[in-house]
Amino acid sequence: MVKYNEYNPSEIDRREVYRILTGSVVPRPIGWASTIDGNGKTNLAPFSFFTVVCVVPPMISLTIARNPDGSEKHTLKNIKSTKDFCFNVVTEPVWQEMVDTGNAIPEGESEFELTGLSSLPSVKIKSPRVLESPIHFECRLQEVIELGPHKHPLVIGEVVYFHINPECMSGGYINMEKLLPIGRLNGHYYSKLGQILQREFEDGQPR
Repeated sequence: MVKYNEYNPSEIDRREVYRILTGSVVPRPIGWASTIDGNGKTNLAPFSFFTVVCVVPPMISLTIARNPDGSEKHTLKNIKSTKDFCFNVVTEPVWQEMVDTGNAIPEGESEFELTGLSSLPSVKIKSPRVLESPIHFECRLQEVIELGPHKHPLVIGEVVYFHINPECMSGGYINMEKLLPIGRLNGHYYSKLGQILQREFEDGQPR
């Protein structure tokens, strides 16, 4: 019988809790949140604490951790100011640029300019899109929920417009082998798609 290591999250260091969570909940989808501030300066930051919330209406969530001193990150400040953001799926060709945008770039400087990525105007929101990403979700802020004693921000956004590059689609579906999404692991590790598994049932249809 396996003798498991056991941890009480209230008794171990915060960094160890983070390592357990991010090393267990894998791979996580990762993408960019692109935003703009009141002075028109764009911001671009990667997030892997991201998921779908519901379909009708379509909503997604972003968990935006605070800075070590408790202050809000640029992305959250911009979302609160403009009430919108764009979520852009990260793929293999631009995964290194995604990593670069996660560096601590000073407020007022644009990750678009520093990485050579290109911005595109959105249709329904102020925040820009990322040209090099094949899928964009234009989102309007629905709610910011502050969780726990440290008021950890969970951002809920309603997707008000989709943009999908037709080159990553087949038969009305997004084709994973054409999309080539990147997954977030732990530490400095990321993953490619790898083998795709499909199970067919008695009626011959995939589920």
